[in-house]
Amino acid sequence: MKTFTATEPCCRGEPPIVDETVVANSNGTLRNVFVFIEGAPKLNGANQSPALLDQSRCTYSPHALGVQIGQTLNIRSSDPTMHNVHLNPTINPAHNYAMTQVGQEVKTTFSGAEFIRMKCDVHPWMTAWVGVFDNPFYAVTKDDGSFEIKGVPAGSYRLVAWHELYGRQEQTVTVSAEQGAAAIEMSFVFGK
Repeated sequence: MKTFTATEPCCRGEPPIVDETVVANSNGTLRNVFVFIEGAPKLNGANQSPALLDQSRCTYSPHALGVQIGQTLNIRSSDPTMHNVHLNPTINPAHNYAMTQVGQEVKTTFSGAEFIRMKCDVHPWMTAWVGVFDNPFYAVTKDDGSFEIKGVPAGSYRLVAWHELYGRQEQTVTVSAEQGAAAIEMSFVFGK
């Protein structure tokens, strides 16, 4: 992927910034993929701990972040430079937050499930994705490409993997009451 050299004071002398649209590991696994259960009982996330999206070194961290409907998302700037956080969702209201000070935070919640691209109009390479879900059964693939979704109630569901460039894949998964906490191994393949 592309690299960017930021000239902002907070990034001078730092390594170039790498575009995180596709982050593949040497073993072929893929980071930043949302994996989630469709068809599970809907639950409001208002009682969940707040999630954090930070702006640091002129990048968003993490690049892909999941929250539940009703869960608070704290958006912070850790950079001593001006940023703005521009959300242009399809279902939820659009926002454009100016952030001018180190440590500044804004809080937001979402009422509809969707994937929302976050961008900074000041630094066009800065993008992140927030997946908003109507139940707590979701994950984002880790640095090693793995994911884990715990506590799924018994039933048959669609297990979906969504990536910002490669799109959506789905599989059927059946969780039985007899399995208890036993793991079910599932995988997705993007590309060739």
